[in-house]
Amino acid sequence: MIQFVQQQLQQVGIKATVQALEAGQRVEKVESVQKPEDAGVRIYYVGWSSSTGESDWALRPLLASESMPPKLLNTAYYKNDQVDADIAGALRTTDRGEKARLYKDAQEHIWKDAPWAFLVTEKVLYARSKRLTGAYVMPDGSFSFDDIDIKQ
Repeated sequence: MIQFVQQQLQQVGIKATVQALEAGQRVEKVESVQKPEDAGVRIYYVGWSSSTGESDWALRPLLASESMPPKLLNTAYYKNDQVDADIAGALRTTDRGEKARLYKDAQEHIWKDAPWAFLVTEKVLYARSKRLTGAYVMPDGSFSFDDIDIKQ
């Protein structure tokens, strides 16, 4: 996988030397670095899912400036005052429409700033039947079949 990613990055002008890190090395070289200028790893390939299903946990740990290592996982050392304000504002409000507006604005800034080389934007496809109940697509793209039932 890392060789494939290296090849794909090279096609868009990003030259990278790849190295697989086991968990201890990753913590030392990526997640424990205190200052961006000391970061020896400049690109980091990892999967992330908002395990809570909330927009906050999809954005804040990875892209809020308060989340730079070693606190959380903003390993791009990304800082955008508007994104930080949007995330903080969304945490303060219970108004769903306002939350959606703030997270949308944050995501638009993040996309424009491109602190990462975005590799994949998934489109989850699924089919439904009027006979099937209790099957749900979760916000992270996984499926919940906890209450599944097929009516005769």
